[in-house]
Amino acid sequence: MEFRLVLRESSRFYLPLALPLIILAMNGMGDGARKPVAEFQGLSALDAYIVPLSAVMVVTIIGLMHVPSGIVHYRRMGILRRVSVTPAQPLMILVAQALILLMVTVLGVALALAMGFLVFGIAPPRNPGGVIAAFVLSLCAMFSLGLLIAALASSPRTAGAIGLVSFLALMATGGGFSNRNDYPEWLATIASYTPFGAAHEAMVNSWSGGSPTMTNCLVLLAVPLIAGTGSAFAFRWE
Repeated sequence: MEFRLVLRESSRFYLPLALPLIILAMNGMGDGARKPVAEFQGLSALDAYIVPLSAVMVVTIIGLMHVPSGIVHYRRMGILRRVSVTPAQPLMILVAQALILLMVTVLGVALALAMGFLVFGIAPPRNPGGVIAAFVLSLCAMFSLGLLIAALASSPRTAGAIGLVSFLALMATGGGFSNRNDYPEWLATIASYTPFGAAHEAMVNSWSGGSPTMTNCLVLLAVPLIAGTGSAFAFRWE
């Protein structure tokens, strides 16, 4: 049923599916982003920086904006309260929504990778295991932040506003709008300790042949622990 509802409202997923493709296309059509860069072990900025950026962007948009909006809408409409007295427990709805949003996230990343490989001929990741690990950790971090927003927001509109502001703030501080090498030193340092910055850095390092740093892993593990605990205490079904 959740899958059918998502199909009926598929237009709300245009942003997380289309925005990374647009960013990838805009950078891929320029020559500068396709030249080998020593910083990325000879890979181009398109390969090792823009493609990971697109993947993390999909995860962040869905985690911060779509996870909380659906849950808060169900609470506001009284759906969670009604379902709680039936054999179908509210937790089943949350799990169903999480699985559907996970499918959408994987689809968005797959579309970005497909465009990169088929249209722009990007190089495959040199450490696929590290990329997958960074992606999974990013999912846990962003979805847990979405649950925290859902626990605190009083209405779908409020959840959407908090999610959008959080997305823009994480993008701005984590290197989503420009290369962190262009940031002031203090801001570049902060970026490594933000969920978006840590996720992006972990994927960039892995794509270039390295591995996620200890800082990346600690940040991406601490966020689900803190946000998940906070959402569990603050969450309400009604």
